[in-house]
Amino acid sequence: MSADRRRDQILDATRTIVDAEGFAAVTIARVAEAAGITRTLVYHQFADLSGLLTALVDREAERAMAGLLKVITERPPADRDPFTAALEGLINAADADPATWRMFLMPSEGGPPELYERIAQGRALGRRRIIELLNAPDQLIPTGPDPALSIHLLHLVGDELLRLHLRDPDAYPADRVLTQCARMAAQMSQPHSTADG
Repeated sequence: MSADRRRDQILDATRTIVDAEGFAAVTIARVAEAAGITRTLVYHQFADLSGLLTALVDREAERAMAGLLKVITERPPADRDPFTAALEGLINAADADPATWRMFLMPSEGGPPELYERIAQGRALGRRRIIELLNAPDQLIPTGPDPALSIHLLHLVGDELLRLHLRDPDAYPADRVLTQCARMAAQMSQPHSTADG
């Protein structure tokens, strides 16, 4: 087996453990056993456990970021609210690689510092995209008197809907999540009258 394929085999085994039991459950011995290889082969690819976990986070961050970038660079159809369109793209990306997305949206304790750095980078990118969508001249969702708060709330709602779907796709299938998202977007876009009094 080539060194690259061996590296991927080890990282795949590590990801499986992290997804099922969290970072704290990962040991070199567990990874070797899960991969069906010796600990020596793991050490040959990664100097230590920290190096293994950092390599895993780096690889999975690249995968998640590729999905995120695809979603945020696509322009939604003119007749569709951009928030629901973006969430649908994120759900599709997460469904294609759920273990990767769970790592970043529902991180377990004991992850390397790089995990939290990548999470912060992804969230910042997501917030920037929401700002772009809300500032677009043809945007369909008004921000109201407090755009900063609207951006924060939309980001939180999107994150939570995606987490619910990842945590329990049977209870929160994509159609259910997207229907609720579209309803919320439609309500936000309705003009609100204020009562005197």
